[in-house]
Amino acid sequence: MSDSNITKLALANSLKGLMAKTAFNKICVSDIVDNCGLTRQAFYYHFKDKYDLMNWIYYTETACFMNSYNKVEHWMDGLTDLCNYMRQNKTFYINALNTTGQNSFQEYLHDYIRDISISVIESIKNTEFEEEKWGFIVEFISTAFVGLIVRWADNGMKDDPAEYVMKMRSLFDGSILCELESQSEGIATENPTKPE
Repeated sequence: MSDSNITKLALANSLKGLMAKTAFNKICVSDIVDNCGLTRQAFYYHFKDKYDLMNWIYYTETACFMNSYNKVEHWMDGLTDLCNYMRQNKTFYINALNTTGQNSFQEYLHDYIRDISISVIESIKNTEFEEEKWGFIVEFISTAFVGLIVRWADNGMKDDPAEYVMKMRSLFDGSILCELESQSEGIATENPTKPE
């Protein structure tokens, strides 16, 4: 492992340790560097601010779940594995989910679910995603799933991730997927291909 990654990991572990006892908004850069024996100069060499460090942590830790399960057939498995990982690192991820704004973990999850939702739409009878036609339903799906994950975290992550994600999946498969297919068929009917 390079010296750069060793330093980043030391800073990341310091922040995660602090977040086990203190809310993220009450932690400053000097707390992070004092906790791991590094300098502010070392911190600012690698990260712009504490938000940049926090983003680096969740991108580094969760990228494997996002990238390994980015196919339509397996994204719920990825979500289950991600929730299991979050549960193993409960304090950090509860804090991460409660830190909102640009580049937040909620926004990162939202973008992931949005991308997968678009893939689901495009897999239905070769439907092409168009923001004007599909944007609202994709936004609904993404916001609903992130909201349910935040609710699960706020309740202490007590529910088993596999069972919790299965509830979301049954809602998705039972209602949302049917609606997507129905809208796709409606669009196909409105724009039938002309026989040659």
